[in-house]
Amino acid sequence: MDDDIHLSETGRKRIAERAAAFARLDLAKAWRTLGVEGDCPATFEVDMSEAMSFYSPGPDQKVSLDAKTRTPIYRKLEKTIAGLQDQLDEMHDHIVWEIDAASTGIEPEDFEETLPEDYEGLSFGGYHIHLLIDRLATFSDILDEAKRVHDKPKGKPKQNETLSDTIKELGYVFKKYTGQEPMTGYRFDDWNGIDDAQVYQGPFFDLLHLVFWSMYGHENPTSHVLGDTARRAFNLRK
Repeated sequence: MDDDIHLSETGRKRIAERAAAFARLDLAKAWRTLGVEGDCPATFEVDMSEAMSFYSPGPDQKVSLDAKTRTPIYRKLEKTIAGLQDQLDEMHDHIVWEIDAASTGIEPEDFEETLPEDYEGLSFGGYHIHLLIDRLATFSDILDEAKRVHDKPKGKPKQNETLSDTIKELGYVFKKYTGQEPMTGYRFDDWNGIDDAQVYQGPFFDLLHLVFWSMYGHENPTSHVLGDTARRAFNLRK
């Protein structure tokens, strides 16, 4: 069965867009920016593809929810959890019996031997119902904490957290093939004041600019954004 069989149409589209963007990257040229002797190895393409596999340009949707959008999402989750908890409590014995009666061929032979201590003595159905009830309670607590934190955000949210993560991954690739730390010897040169120029200089930044600008264009992201994000990613930003 294909891994993406359960993906939404949006998910499939995003994967296709990333594949098309990666196809625009000149891997041989990217390899030359590293200054390493020899031809580009096949592993380099694999490593680069994996490093870029989760990046999408633009604001990061997972950190860009405003209160107007977030509130109904939390309410819907809370309502769903509460409803399921009520149903499990009301129908507990009936559901356990239904599961146990149909467990032939489903229940593992070593079920009783592998049953966690907190659930000892429960039947196959009872174990799974109690486990679900406990997990729902835990998730409800986690959701409450997440809601509390995001109701009072600290500082300005990152515009694209995946950019920072992707730059870190590219840093691992850079170090793997060069033996050098990514930010070694970098410098900032803003002499012309043009935002789409390569204002951050150095071997690692040569790689970053080539990769992102080949795949997404000079504005996705700009040199200033690449440099500032890289400095934060490698703890060099004050």
